[in-house]
Amino acid sequence: IGTYSLKLGEFLTAEPREANTEGGIFPAIFGTVMMVMLMSVFVTPFGVVAAVYLREYARQGIVTRAIRIAVNNLAGVPSIVYGVFGLGFFIYIIGSEVDQIFYPEALPAPTFGTPGLLWASLTLALLTVPVVIVATEEGLARIPRSVREGSLALGATKFETLWRVVLPMASPAMMTGLILAVARAAGEVAPLMLVGVVKLAPSLPLDGNYPYLHLEQKFMHLGFHIYDVGFQSPNIEAARPLVFATALLLVIVIAGLNLTAVALRNHLREKYKALDV
Repeated sequence: IGTYSLKLGEFLTAEPREANTEGGIFPAIFGTVMMVMLMSVFVTPFGVVAAVYLREYARQGIVTRAIRIAVNNLAGVPSIVYGVFGLGFFIYIIGSEVDQIFYPEALPAPTFGTPGLLWASLTLALLTVPVVIVATEEGLARIPRSVREGSLALGATKFETLWRVVLPMASPAMMTGLILAVARAAGEVAPLMLVGVVKLAPSLPLDGNYPYLHLEQKFMHLGFHIYDVGFQSPNIEAARPLVFATALLLVIVIAGLNLTAVALRNHLREKYKALDV
């Protein structure tokens, strides 16, 4: 048992060696978690605000229905298309402008005009924002009209009703949408191959050097690590146990996120069940 514990500890905390065929996968775990956290920071406010506008403020007509159809269709777009968009828009256009304005002394070497953690997070935020919008809208639609009218009758403004009554009641759907978005983002690989992931990262994007979080750096990812070790390794036979172990770890992470989403949804649905009557 002690030997297996040491092997597991090395696998989870050590650096990769021998072209990723030996050692651990800590940089890949760290890069995956960091990318997903940044993606959550970007996708949550945009998705919630868009859903609130469509449900609470937008006039319900042809334009609004067309926007909803477009959002639903975006959820079915292949992920590699988002990767191409992120490469062209975020890196070549936005990143190049950022370099010219803030980092002219480093040119022609790019700083943000190259694939990195920031652009990967924004690309996956675009990929997952339809999930957050749809889930939040469904949560807002389930709130009884009488709850809104009761708040307004007590003297609250529409914004106060939305902020203090409607959004807290819709939080179960919002959280479920976010966790499902995180679960999907954690397993995506195709777009990341264009906007920031690498085989071996020279350093972690978070360290003790100012500004501490280096958004321009490339990073490692569990999904890409599986692809690289399993299909690009010079010694596939030696790397096979590492491939299976990494794949199992990624499946456990995604399954755990989905089970958490289901449990949280059921718990909060029971909590607000009386108000749906």
